[in-house]
Amino acid sequence: MELLKRGSTVECGGIDGIWLDFKDDTWIFYIKDDVWTKEEIKCVYHRDINVWFVQKGAVDLFLLNIYDTLETSDVPFCLADADDELLSSLKNANKYYYGIVCLDKNNVVMASRKIEFAEDNSVLLKERLRARLDEGISSAAFDAAYDDLSNAFEPYELEELALFSQTD
Repeated sequence: MELLKRGSTVECGGIDGIWLDFKDDTWIFYIKDDVWTKEEIKCVYHRDINVWFVQKGAVDLFLLNIYDTLETSDVPFCLADADDELLSSLKNANKYYYGIVCLDKNNVVMASRKIEFAEDNSVLLKERLRARLDEGISSAAFDAAYDDLSNAFEPYELEELALFSQTD
């Protein structure tokens, strides 16, 4: 299922990299790079995408890997910075989805794919994030903990700490 129409433009900054957004019960992984080859675009649609959810200390993050396109990358997020839509989603019974959006240097969508999280993964994610809210971790505490975590581990080393993984 396509998340955003190929060829459309996304309003975002100019820096290459990976970042996370949340909209309509969907965790959206934006991946921006100067150039996307035909092979990489094909992989987004037809090869395995692996997603892991990790909680380690004060850090929540996803790991993302796209076969033959993207090595395992960590995508952290802090609930203290979450908007009302994300916070409200923790209380409803809707399933979560995740989406991959590949952008070129001009923020043009080169590929996108939307995938449903397995029911048990959606439930676990909501449970763990609701519990995380009760901890009241600040953005500053999260940033410090993430710096420590990223200095201690390569992203692929965090795979074994995942609360769940999903391959689609």
